[in-house]
Amino acid sequence: MNLPLMKEGTLQSAATATGNGVAMEIAGFRSIAVIISGTFVGTVTFEVSHDGSTYEEIVMRKLDATSETYAFAPTAPAAFAIDLAGGFRYFRARVSAYTSGSITVTAGAC
Repeated sequence: MNLPLMKEGTLQSAATATGNGVAMEIAGFRSIAVIISGTFVGTVTFEVSHDGSTYEEIVMRKLDATSETYAFAPTAPAAFAIDLAGGFRYFRARVSAYTSGSITVTAGAC
């Protein structure tokens, strides 16, 4: 079976309200990296699903040179990554709380 080496996508594009955004199909990939950008007051929740309708929160590792921290609902721009396990098929970065600004979330799976 030939699988793509990498898949990229925008999960939230300058979001200005709460919402699920776009789910990325991640079946067959081993890891995913996410970049949250923008100037905002809000929360992004990382979620995975087997079927595309029932999602559960996951914890991702913050890619930071000064410390190794983990988050499932970050509230500031940052980059995160996780090695995928468990046969999940979909990943999304849901804006679960929103006060102001705009939130963009991009992701790459490999």
